Amino acid sequence: MDDAPLPLAAIVYRRGAPLEETLTEIRNRLAARGDLRLGGVMPRWGAPLSNGRNSLLLDDIGRGDTIVISQDLGPGSTGCILDADGLARAQMRISEAIRAKPDILFLGRFAKEELAGRGIREEIGEAMIAGIPSIVAVEERSLTGWIDFVGDSFVVLPAEVEAIIRWIDGQIRAGSAP
Repeated sequence: MDDAPLPLAAIVYRRGAPLEETLTEIRNRLAARGDLRLGGVMPRWGAPLSNGRNSLLLDDIGRGDTIVISQDLGPGSTGCILDADGLARAQMRISEAIRAKPDILFLGRFAKEELAGRGIREEIGEAMIAGIPSIVAVEERSLTGWIDFVGDSFVVLPAEVEAIIRWIDGQIRAGSAP
């Protein structure tokens, strides 16, 4: 095994932590630099649905638009709000971003769908095969399932802007080395 840094990072966060704000700050700082091609999707919470749960959104970094991946099942509903069509659109967008070969790829969250063997698992694998430095958010309670999926082929990052930027800069330096 060589000493190249692992190109896959999991931002491990606690439920209720300001993950969206952290990711937005990272995206804004990287975009302001102007020296990186960013791709993929960033998760965020949207407006409350009629059952009181927040809608689930993914901001497409490359296109600049938002993919809604939740559905309103009505007041009092307790079922899964994930919208299969929205998830399929997100998967296509991530694959599109992988084909564009960005310097850094944001993959959203590894959550219930991925734990069940679905979701963006295939896209995570595509990014790893392509060798694109990629970041995925993993809630602490999903960490065991994440490790079962990727093994030890990833780096754990705290949900801290400076630590994540340092990892990204290290990936860029490693990729530009002769």
